[in-house]
Amino acid sequence: FFLIGDFSDDKCYTRALSSDALAAANAAVLSEFPETPLDTGDRLLKEMDNLSYRCLGAGFALLTAGLISGAVWANEAWGSYWSWDPKETWALITWFTYATYLHSRLVAGKSKKEVATIGALGFIVVWVCYVGVNLWGVGLHSYGWFANK
Repeated sequence: FFLIGDFSDDKCYTRALSSDALAAANAAVLSEFPETPLDTGDRLLKEMDNLSYRCLGAGFALLTAGLISGAVWANEAWGSYWSWDPKETWALITWFTYATYLHSRLVAGKSKKEVATIGALGFIVVWVCYVGVNLWGVGLHSYGWFANK
């Protein structure tokens, strides 16, 4: 313990005792509940896993809301909830991919590596849905920049 200041002051002595008592109490509590220390790599992997789970869970809820609201809008605009357009189909494939991710993580008890692989696959599926279908596909949601040339 290192003190800076005037050592003749009673307040300084009291502060030193209280901080030593706090440190001793903390050490006593920690010795009752020993934890295995995680190295930096394990801690980073655990934090990244939790972050991806939270982000994908929120994204899944928003994707679900988007699919439902899009179907309701399509019924008002075109007279049917679902027309199996390539964009709609790939949005449904994206939904099933992330549903598989959440199911694998929460219910099936898959390893974190398998779950992360499903999440990475979902990232690729999202790119196919939002870029690939727009550029190469045909249908109501397609711009077909490459298909027309």
